[in-house]
Amino acid sequence: MNHEGYQDPTAEKAVCRYNQMPYHMRRALTDLQDIASLFGFDIITIKDRRTGRKYRVEEKTDQ
Repeated sequence: MNHEGYQDPTAEKAVCRYNQMPYHMRRALTDLQDIASLFGFDIITIKDRRTGRKYRVEEKTDQ
């Protein structure tokens, strides 16, 4: 919503895309999570060396 209380779909879409982890990182993260789980570890955050951005990994619900 904008400052006047109206919905602003363009801004909401831009913020959503900015916060979304890039595809190449999601793909690598899936493999890393599988390997880590074999040894009893969880991956909590991941950092892109090129951009310096850090992403918090969401919990899996498949317990």
